[in-house]
Amino acid sequence: MNQNLSFTIVRFKLKGETIIIRPLKRDDIEERLKWEKYPDPLYFHYNIEGMTQAQKKEWYQKRKKDPKMLYLAIDNLKEELIGFLSLYDIDWDDKKAKLGIYLGYEYIDRGYGTETIKTLLPYYFEKMKFKELYLDVTSLNQRAIKCYLKCGFEFAGTKFNKHDPRSKIDIFGDEQFKEIRKYFRKEGNEILVQFEVMRITEEIWEKKVGSRQYIGKE
Repeated sequence: MNQNLSFTIVRFKLKGETIIIRPLKRDDIEERLKWEKYPDPLYFHYNIEGMTQAQKKEWYQKRKKDPKMLYLAIDNLKEELIGFLSLYDIDWDDKKAKLGIYLGYEYIDRGYGTETIKTLLPYYFEKMKFKELYLDVTSLNQRAIKCYLKCGFEFAGTKFNKHDPRSKIDIFGDEQFKEIRKYFRKEGNEILVQFEVMRITEEIWEKKVGSRQYIGKE
């Protein structure tokens, strides 16, 4: 791991038009626990119940000490915590990583996701000197896919992963999920969900910025 680069990244704030990306703080989990819960059962696994002090400490340390992860907080311009951004599975030698982004339920569909990614990418490619950025997104999450496409990501493949083990949803038995069953499949006792693999490279990003395709809000 490039320790100097890691230190440089987390000591500065990145400011966009509507958001600020900043280093993770120990008390961010306290604000996270105050967020409104996701009402859609498909996203119940995003909801966090009460945590002990030991669990809060573990949550923070896990994200701060992983040498292959940079876990950052997202604030709005009122300095309210609205989400988290992570670069994980970082390959410091080949200059590539995976992107993770999560917004509180009350902050989705307000353009924050798009603005966060568009604020990150110039720093990622120009300052960090990384070459590729990947992400995995469930195929049924069309809202997120639309955001990623707007930010310049392109489709790079499809795969199936285990359905979130915290989910108790009866995808194949409950009729309310009839329309989305095409994104799931069974393998023995396991339920798998379809993911889109998306990526953006330095070349793709430069091309879209230069051609003015890199505009708009979510």
